[in-house]
Parts: sequence; C-alpha cells; structure tokens
Amino acid sequence: MDLSVIIVNYNVQAMLEQTLLSVYKAIGNLSVEVIVVDNHSADDSCGMVREKFKQVVLIENKDNVGFSKANNQGILIAKGRNVLLLNPDTVLSEDSLFKTNGYLNEHAEVGALGVRMIDGRGVFLPESKRGLPTPAVAFYKMSGLAKLFPKSKVFGAYHLSFLSEFETNEVDVLSGAFMMIKKSVLDEVGLLDEDFFMYGEDIDLSYRIQKGGYKNVYFADTTIIHYKGESTKKHSVNYVKIFYQAMAKFATKHFSKSQGKWFTFFINTAILIRASIALLNRVVNASKLLILDYILIFAGFFGLMRYWEIYNKFVVGGFYPKEYIQYHVPVYILFWVSGIIISGGYLFPFQISKTSRGVIFGSFLLLTVYALLPESMRFSRALILLGSVWALLITIAIRLFWHFIKYKHFDTTVSQTSQVLIVGDIDECQRVKNILLNYPQRFKLLGFIKPNHVATKAEWLGSFENLPLLIEIYNANEIIFCSKDIPGTEIMELMGRSHNNKVKYKIMPEKGAYIIGSNSKNTTGEFFSIDMTPALSNQQIKNKKRLFDFLTCMILPFLLPVLLFRWRFLISVLKNWLHCLTGKKSWIGYNQHAVTQNLPKIKPGVFKVNSFYVDEIKDEQLLKNINLMYASHYHWQNDLNMLIKAFFSNTFAS
Repeated sequence: MDLSVIIVNYNVQAMLEQTLLSVYKAIGNLSVEVIVVDNHSADDSCGMVREKFKQVVLIENKDNVGFSKANNQGILIAKGRNVLLLNPDTVLSEDSLFKTNGYLNEHAEVGALGVRMIDGRGVFLPESKRGLPTPAVAFYKMSGLAKLFPKSKVFGAYHLSFLSEFETNEVDVLSGAFMMIKKSVLDEVGLLDEDFFMYGEDIDLSYRIQKGGYKNVYFADTTIIHYKGESTKKHSVNYVKIFYQAMAKFATKHFSKSQGKWFTFFINTAILIRASIALLNRVVNASKLLILDYILIFAGFFGLMRYWEIYNKFVVGGFYPKEYIQYHVPVYILFWVSGIIISGGYLFPFQISKTSRGVIFGSFLLLTVYALLPESMRFSRALILLGSVWALLITIAIRLFWHFIKYKHFDTTVSQTSQVLIVGDIDECQRVKNILLNYPQRFKLLGFIKPNHVATKAEWLGSFENLPLLIEIYNANEIIFCSKDIPGTEIMELMGRSHNNKVKYKIMPEKGAYIIGSNSKNTTGEFFSIDMTPALSNQQIKNKKRLFDFLTCMILPFLLPVLLFRWRFLISVLKNWLHCLTGKKSWIGYNQHAVTQNLPKIKPGVFKVNSFYVDEIKDEQLLKNINLMYASHYHWQNDLNMLIKAFFSNTFAS
C-alpha cells in the first residue's frame, strides 16, 4: 500500500467531512487507506463517518487521549509505505497526495515533508516551515525581532521567513497539520512523544527525524487550506501558555540541563508578560465604554433624584444632602459597572444578555449591602430601584446604538452582512443559495460565477477566469466555491495569489451538507447548514418572545409623543396593544400566507416578519424561507429591529 492517511478528530464533524471528501478526490491512482481516530467527540462525528465513509478505518476512543497518542494509535495499524498525519480542518488539492508521496519515494535522504498551507482568506501560514526553537530563536520570535527583520537569517529563523514560500527547501520543523513521513523512518526514530498532549509533538518528531540522519523538507509544489491555523486563538493567554510550555518541555528534553533551565525560566517570564499585555489591552479597550456607561448612568440618576425631590418629598426639607450625590451615588454606580465587568459585558462582541445580567447582579449586591447600612446612610431604596432600571436601559441602549452605527441594524447576534458570489455550475449554485436563504442577515447574494468549462446559458455575472475583476466590480467580500465544479488546485491558486485581504473564501463540498470556511488562521472555522432545528421550537425561547411583547407594551405608552409622528403605525399599536399585553397576539409574527407545517406555532403578529419587504417579494418559496429563518434564528433583538423598521416604513398591521 502506498500511503496511510491518519486524521485525529475532536468535535469538528463538518470540517472532518470536507477533509475526507478532499482526501478521496486526491487519491487518484494511489493505493491509500484512511484512518480516523476520534477522541470521544460529542457531535456525532463517528456516526457521520460510518454513514458516509464506510471505507474509512474508524477508531473510537472513549476519552480525549490527546493528539500524540491518537496519532500513534493510527500509526500502529497503518499498512502504507508512507504515513500522512493530517488535521481534520484541512482541504487538499487534487494533486497533493500524488506529488508529495512521489517526492518522498524519490528522495532516499528525505524522512518527512510538509506542504505550503494557506488559511481561509488565502494568506500563507508561516508555520508551514519552521526552524528549530533554540533559546535564541525563541527569544527573537517572542521579542518581536522576527517581525521587525523577517528577511534576516538570524532573527527570522523561527518561521524561516527569509525562505520563499514558493520554493522547496530543507527545513528543521514541519507542521503536524500535514506531515508525511516514511513508515520505515518512524520505525527507526519512534512514534510521537505522548508527553506532548497538544502542541510541540511535531517539533519533537521533526527534530528526532533530523537526529536520525534524515532531512525534513518544505514542499512548495502543492498547496492545502488549513482553516484554523494553529487551532487556537493565538493572541489568547491560554494559547501562549500551552504552546510555550510545550516548547519548554522540548528544550528540557533535548537541550543541555543548564540550557533547559534557562529556557524554562525565559518561557515562564514570556507567559507572564504576554498575559499582562493581554489583560492591559482588555482594560484599555473596555475603559472607553465603561466611562460612557458611568457618565450616562450618573446623569440619569441625577435626573431621577431631582424628580424624586420635587414630586416625592419623602426626605426632610425635600432635598437630599450634597454627600448623597457626591459619594453615595458614585458608589452605587460602581456596583452596576462592576457587575457588568464580572458578567463579561465589556468584552467584544458585546452581548446584551451579559450586560443585563451584570446590571441585575450589581443591583442585587447593592441592595444587599444597602440593607446592612446604618439608618443615617440609607436615603432611598426607591431611588436605587429606579436607578437600576435606568442603568439597565441605558447600558443596553448604548450597545444597541453602537451596533446600529456600525452595522445599520439592531441585531447584535450577527455582524456585517457578507456580499457573496457563488462559483459553480447552476445546480450546485442553487444548492448553496438554498442554504444562504436561511441566513438572510448574514449573507447578501450578488450572483453566480460560471466555471471555465461550463457552456450553459444561465444568468451568470461572469466567468471564473475574471473572478478578481468581478470581486472589484461588485464589491464582493465573500466567495463560495462549489468543489464539485471547481478543482481544489484552481481554488487555492486563486486564493494564494489574491491580495485582497477583505475577501473571505468558503467551500461547498460535493455531496456535503455544509458551507465551510474561516476568516483567518487565528479564528476557528465556521460552517452553515440547511439542516436546522428552529429556535422557536424551544419553549424557553418562546417565553423570551412573550417577555419582549410584554415589556414593549409597558414601554410604548411612554413613547406616544413620538408615535404621533407615525399615525398609521400608532393606530396599529392602539388597536393591538391589549391583545399583545394579554398574549393573544405578538408584535412580530409569520407571513401567514407562507406558513408551513414544519414551523413552530406562535401567536399571530401585528406586523409580519420583514413586512416592509413583503410587497416586493413575489416568490412564495422565499417568503417560506423568511419565515423559517425567523423561527430558526429567533432572538428578541430581531423583533426590536423589525418593529423599529416597521415604524420608519410606516407599515401597518395586517
């Protein structure tokens, strides 16, 4: 047998499926076995493999035994002359296995090789080729000198940045994401060191291959996509700690005792420094919003206090002492902002639920402490309650306003809409389109791009050969390739030579159920599927929708002066206010003439889902998809967004 491909999987079912599809497309005339070792995934990865890839040798571990041990399980049963260790978040070119296997067989002095890797934006991954992380090399990397002088053979030694990514060269260290090794070499130098649970095992094995008298080669004549880069957000403290501790373990194992101790001290110091920098960045980024929260909460509380003094003279003389606003109120506000900090309400992207929990938690602590204070320091419990409501409303309003300014909508659960071009034959393009219809706030479809070999007369925007120009013309920022119609080599060639970092790329695998992609090497991959369980099938989600209707009914009377400017909207509100208050209706509901049996049942809506667009939509299937999207991705912010749009569009109820 020519080759054994070993893939260790842990909870990445969708990506594993795409990786396996690309592997089988790349096998060609080679004799290849594929071994998947699953580290006790909870996402039914094993079920997918058994159902769709019956030819795969599947090992199901009952625990997560780590990357090294799982790979060793596969190596021990491998029958191939060569062994490929492959990550489950990769996509191979059609020529990847043929070229790499051939090169390895033709060069007796080469023990292992890796390939050119790009991320989901087509950006070259520098970890494709690395130098040995000696103490000096590690220092140059962590100190930033490697970035300042990338072409220097001294300072750029970690990622060998002085070597061209397009040229094949001997290197010290290969990436475990794609590492093809001669089985005879593994028999000689040993398997992966299982003391490395995650990270460092590829450095250790690469070094032992070199010590065994063989070369490690960076092979530049084929390219693969590695969606998640090094599988962790590389700027997180957790990544820094795990990765550099693995490097310290490597140094202790292979360097002299004195070097190892010095290196370990240096690594621990670097971890402390990086953690401090990460914490400082968080504080700086959050402080602007925290200050704004503090100022507006204080201003609102001051207004509430003056109102309470004038209309509710429950204190002697009708006015609160100066120390109340000077000392007590600032302390009250500290409780609220501290609650938001603890709940994560200042972490980007902002989540309304975290902000709300933080204010409620702060209010609970404040009232608890307030109850323990002496009588002379207790001025007004009612003002604290009113201040809590104000703090909750204003902090939510600030975040919604910020989100609206940036993204032009109020749904904080989604970011900016992607402008999408789909590349493929008409049938595959339609299949992708059907998935995108379930995410209308996430994707805006611009049109279809014709593969070069297709001669049909469908309504294409243009051909694949002109894709870079079409991206500029239509201002597209996301491209979805149908792998059935576009060879992987062409996809990766285009991604690799693209210099537009604003464009994201995704792939729809042939026969796959997911559109898969990733924005960069520092982010985990994302996928989109047409197979969804509607959120509104969950009773808790329905309860949140009901709560939104009730709270809206409580707030709307205070907005009557504003609503008078939209009298048709006001009439709809007045006619249905009591129905929404009692739960007979909801402010937002389905487009009733496009309701299907598979939709969860909800109360009739005063306004239809996206009612301001309905008159322009003649396609009943599209209306059904809009209903399905609403039910599948329901969030109360969707209702708020639609209610505000209905107000400005002067839409009136059905």
